[in-house]
Amino acid sequence: MQIFLITIFTLLSAISFLLFLYKYKFFPLWLMLSVWFVAIAISQLDLSSLEWVWPVKYWALIGVSLVSFALGSWLGERRRPVKRENTKIKNLRWVIYILFLVSCLCLYLFYKKAGNFPLLAPDPDEFRFVADDQVPGLVNYAAQLARIFIPLSFFLMFAETFNWKKHWDLVVLCLLGTAGIILFASRTQIFFIDLWVMALYLLMRRPNLKQALKFYPFFLIVSIVVLSLVPIIRQTRSYGSDYLGTITGIDTSHYNKLQKALVPIYVGVSFNQQALLHAEQYYQTHELQYGKVSLDPFTNIFGKLIRPLNNLKSNYDLGAIFYPWWNTGTYLFPFVQDFGTAAFYFVPFVFGLILTLLWRHWQVNPNFLTINLYAYAIFFIVMGVYVSFTVRAEMYLDLMLLVASYLFVTKKHES
Repeated sequence: MQIFLITIFTLLSAISFLLFLYKYKFFPLWLMLSVWFVAIAISQLDLSSLEWVWPVKYWALIGVSLVSFALGSWLGERRRPVKRENTKIKNLRWVIYILFLVSCLCLYLFYKKAGNFPLLAPDPDEFRFVADDQVPGLVNYAAQLARIFIPLSFFLMFAETFNWKKHWDLVVLCLLGTAGIILFASRTQIFFIDLWVMALYLLMRRPNLKQALKFYPFFLIVSIVVLSLVPIIRQTRSYGSDYLGTITGIDTSHYNKLQKALVPIYVGVSFNQQALLHAEQYYQTHELQYGKVSLDPFTNIFGKLIRPLNNLKSNYDLGAIFYPWWNTGTYLFPFVQDFGTAAFYFVPFVFGLILTLLWRHWQVNPNFLTINLYAYAIFFIVMGVYVSFTVRAEMYLDLMLLVASYLFVTKKHES
């Protein structure tokens, strides 16, 4: 039965992804189905003794969530945005330079306050928690602005015909930005840049196979090397070489090197599905948060200025739901905390509607803002099985920066 489920859902994932690429013009529903089908397939490997078997109710709720997303997508596809004139982006270079300089300044402030960077610390994971207390959140975020100016640099290069003489400065900034972001030893940040850039190429160039082979292989090779080395260094220095196998109950003694390298991917996908399952069952007997978890990014920031907002902060025992150190959840996780089982019914509908509207706006009016917002949405969809991004303040800051950059570029052009 296990092999049957893995095979069926892997095939469904592959078919959905092909439909996303070739038939339905990058319609978000097919990418969402592809990502969740492969996550379900991976989770059926059941490698850890700590994992719960999925009950029938949980299978039904996952099915309901995907149907709900499909309905929201269908409604969003019915909408017809008004077509507007495209916006030129010749002043985008200045935006990139400004973001780069701000990130350099904040990298210096981060080092001055924390005394090191996570990747270089003796215990990177412990250092990251210490640094979060020592370094103001805005400085911490701005020090990692490479997450924004690298994709914007690629946007500018993709919008024009790439030329080393013309774009050498952007290449240098991207290399420096990559080095800076690696110092924070965050897989999510690196994934973020990777997926955003790859989505930009897909949306702007709409490549055929010949065009795609010019860009994706080299970019993927570099990305995979970075994504492999950074976690290995971070995890080995913090926990030892086989910490995942030890604490997850996965017996890796008979695994070859490739299988051991794939264990973190399995844990990241399967255990976050487990977190969603644990949350659904936990809130059958515990008080729901009623929106407080979703508001955490705002109450955590503004609660320091407006004291009464602290009364709206969420209050729950994450350790009782799941082991908190690996619990990043899925995009549904915080909403299940807020609304319980009902979240599986209405939250995917809302996200399906929003993401499809972004897709529709990009199709009708492909400009700086719509292309980047939908590329950002593609990151959200792909990472929705790995991280509950809506409870991270950086998502809202990213979107504010994108909108502000668009307004700045548009105003300069019109004047």
